[in-house]
Amino acid sequence: MMSDDQKKNGNRQDTVQRIQVGVVGLVAVLLLVSVANFVLQRASDEQTAIEEIQAEAANGSRELVEDITPPTAQPPAEPLAELGITPAPVPEDEVVQPVPQVPENRAQVVPDLEPDPKLEAPMDQER
Repeated sequence: MMSDDQKKNGNRQDTVQRIQVGVVGLVAVLLLVSVANFVLQRASDEQTAIEEIQAEAANGSRELVEDITPPTAQPPAEPLAELGITPAPVPEDEVVQPVPQVPENRAQVVPDLEPDPKLEAPMDQER
């Protein structure tokens, strides 16, 4: 026959196994409900509460900007100057000189590729 210690251990193991099965079942149900909720939410065209709040905030910020700036105002020509920030001056020895522009109607000629005017005969023929 079974002693009291063996009965207690058997009952304890049975209880632990039931708790484990219950927890696994609860996690499985929660996972199933979460996946179903996600699928249904993506399938619907309704905005979620977070999307509605973001849309309201975006509309509110547009209204604030429109209230602050008149519609006829032009963007500033020099926004850094209006903020009181000016770029640092470039030292004179680092000033870049502009490249002279070649007129469009004249083809650019590379001097190394022009024939030497001192040559009297073609180079592949002997004199």
